[in-house]
Amino acid sequence: MNKTLIALAIAAALPVAAQADATISGSLTSKYKNTGAIDTDSRLSVASSEVLANGMTATAGFSITADSDDDTENSGTATLSGDFGALTVGKIDADAAFQAGDVGGAVSDTTESTDGTTSTVYGIHYSGTVAGLTIAAQVNANTGPSGSAGSASAGTDNVTSASNYVAATDAGHLNVTKSTQMSATYEVNGLSLGYAYASADATDANNGGTHDGIHEGQSAVGASYAFGDLVVSVGKQNLKTTADSPDALVSATYTMTADALTVVAQADNSPSGDYQLNLSYAVTDGITISSEVDKGKTTSLVGTYTDGSMTFTVARQDDNTTDASVALDFGNADLTVGRVGARAGSADVGRGDAAEYSHVTYKVAF
Repeated sequence: MNKTLIALAIAAALPVAAQADATISGSLTSKYKNTGAIDTDSRLSVASSEVLANGMTATAGFSITADSDDDTENSGTATLSGDFGALTVGKIDADAAFQAGDVGGAVSDTTESTDGTTSTVYGIHYSGTVAGLTIAAQVNANTGPSGSAGSASAGTDNVTSASNYVAATDAGHLNVTKSTQMSATYEVNGLSLGYAYASADATDANNGGTHDGIHEGQSAVGASYAFGDLVVSVGKQNLKTTADSPDALVSATYTMTADALTVVAQADNSPSGDYQLNLSYAVTDGITISSEVDKGKTTSLVGTYTDGSMTFTVARQDDNTTDASVALDFGNADLTVGRVGARAGSADVGRGDAAEYSHVTYKVAF
């Protein structure tokens, strides 16, 4: 028999591994300020997912980001999920396992800056649920993806290292900190019970005097119960290094929707009987007005008008500055012209005062 025919017969008899489809996406954003500065950010991402023969699902992805300040970062994440739960390796939320168990809201999310809502590190994360009991655990590595640890020079406040970690010398660290976290929550008939533990800082972006997020080893216990639209929770944070831990936090949140009006009222006993009131009212299909009232702070007010592909927004912030913008949606491209109010600096994240400026921003995505 011809050798070619034999090879073809053997190949036909062997199982063929399925090839996962890859999704490629990216964006390029360029902002021109009236100060003369141009800020260009780019991002390229590749993601793939495949259902394995045993029923589990494997996903993987990586991204390359860069901007005009030469802040380049390559990151990747791989996840295996199934009946056992989900195991993720790579770039993860810095305090995901801890926050999963803080059902009483005693500890705020760990963030890398006042402009961000999350903090990411490299590590391993696991979560799974059985009969209403959910457990989560993770280990944050003390190095970046390349294996190099972050570092800071003496006398500096916050420094971004080559591995894109922030190290705060005034927090007593010259390198990013390894952290182990675990949590357990149980839900039954509207009642949620939770416990969370972290061995160390979730990220060195928090300095020693900030006390936001996980800034040292600590634990938290809490409970939450929903009475229809009213949710009442209680949480207690116990710090490992600081002598005095904060008092227990008792909070109540009520949400009401009446036609075009949505009201969210929240009150708690810390730090001094704080309260917050969020209001949103749809005047017409294209006009929406929202407001936020915090105790001891100036009320913020945001107005939005949408007409087809155009959106006009005016926002009065609680620091008495005003932002305004007009955005045009061209499908995969967006053009925005706007004015940004001055912003106060923050020593906690190493940022100085930001002056008011006008800008023209153009973004293309695929």
